[in-house]
Amino acid sequence: MKNFIAIDFETANRNRHSICAVGMVFVEKNKIVDTVYSLIDPEEPFDGMNTYIHGIRLSDTEGAPTFNTFYESIQDRLKDQIMIAHNLSFDGYALRDNLNRYNIMPVQSKLLCSYQLSKRLIPGKPSYSLKSICDHFDIDIINHHHALSDAQACAEIMIKLSNEFGLHDLEAIFSKTNIKAGEISPGHYRSSLVSSTKKRKLDVS
Repeated sequence: MKNFIAIDFETANRNRHSICAVGMVFVEKNKIVDTVYSLIDPEEPFDGMNTYIHGIRLSDTEGAPTFNTFYESIQDRLKDQIMIAHNLSFDGYALRDNLNRYNIMPVQSKLLCSYQLSKRLIPGKPSYSLKSICDHFDIDIINHHHALSDAQACAEIMIKLSNEFGLHDLEAIFSKTNIKAGEISPGHYRSSLVSSTKKRKLDVS
C-alpha cells in the first residue's frame, strides 16, 4: 500500500469504548508524511492494569477532548482512506464502539490488519505481536504501548510488507493473501477477513 493511515488506540479499562489515547500515522507513496497524537477523555474510570500497560492516568486526560470532538476534528482526513491497525480485532472495534457511543456518523474508510497480513505472508513465526514483527524487520519501537509509537511501528511494518511482497493495492493484497479489506461507513462496519473462497496459493515473488 502506498497510501494509508496507521492507527492505534489505548483504552482506560476493559471497555473498548473507553479510548484514552489515539495515534495516527499518515503514509503517502510509502513515506510517513504526518502524525497525529491526542490524549482522549474517556469519560470513564481507569483500570489499574490498563494504566500499568500504557502509563496513562485519569489526571493525564483532564482537559483532553472526548472522542467525538477528536473524531470530528480529523474525519475529513480519514474519508476514503485505508486505515491499518496491527490488531484490528481490537482497534477496529474500539473505533466502531466509540462512534456508536457518541452517535457519530463515520466517514467511509477501508480497514486492514497488519497482524493478519503478517501471519499470511511470514508463516511459521511463534508470535505475530507488534514487537515480534518489528524485531523481524529490525524496526525499533521507541515507546511500546504509546499510541503514536505503536501506530508508527504499524506503519513501518506495512511499508516493509508492501515493499517485500508487492502489496501495491487492495487487489494485490487479496491476490497474495486472500484477505478482504474491511470497511466502515455510515451505518456499517465490517472487519477485514480471510475469504471463505478456496484458498489461493500465496504469490510472494
